[in-house]
Amino acid sequence: MMNWMHERVSPSLHRPAWKPKFVALKGPDIYLFDYPPMQTRDWVRCDTVFKVYECMLQICKDKELLDDRQHCCNILAGTGEKLYLSTESRAELLHLEKAWYRTNHSSITRLKHKTFGCTWRGNLCGLTLDLDSGFSLYDNSTKNFQWTYRFSQLRGSSDDGKTRLKLHFNCDPPGSIEIRVRV
Repeated sequence: MMNWMHERVSPSLHRPAWKPKFVALKGPDIYLFDYPPMQTRDWVRCDTVFKVYECMLQICKDKELLDDRQHCCNILAGTGEKLYLSTESRAELLHLEKAWYRTNHSSITRLKHKTFGCTWRGNLCGLTLDLDSGFSLYDNSTKNFQWTYRFSQLRGSSDDGKTRLKLHFNCDPPGSIEIRVRV
C-alpha cells in the first residue's frame, strides 16, 4: 500500500499545521517520506521507518479529531512517537486500515517469535511470544523457563502504558486464573 497522506505537525508562523507525507507499507515496515521513493537507495535512506508489529494503528473517532479533517488516524510507535495522519477520503482510510492488518499479520507469521527483555520478581528475563508455543518467560540468571502458557490460556491482559504488563492465564485446576506481571 502506498498513498499520499498528511501528517499533523506543530504549526508555526511560517509553516502550516499539516505536511504532505508519502506513506508506504512494505514488508514488515511502514515508511513515511517527504517525497516518493524513486530509487532503491531512497528506501534505505528513509528517515521515518517503523516495524508495523511494534506499532498500533488507531482510527480516530469524531470526538478525537483535532480539527475539521474527518479521516484521521494515529500511529503509536513502540519508541513512544505518535503520528497523527489524515487521508482525503474514508475509503483511503479504510484501505490503510485493511493493508495495515494484512501487513501486520504477514510480518508476524514470518517472524514466528519475538522476545522482549524484562524483569520478573527482580530477575532479568526474556518474555517470548511464539506462534507455536504461546507465551514463555526465560530467566537469564537460572537459564530456565519460569513458565509457559498457550495463547488459548490467556484470559486477559492489561498494562500501564509504560512499564507494567499483566497477563491473566487460565491454569490447572480448571476455572482458576493465574496472574503474571512483567515489569
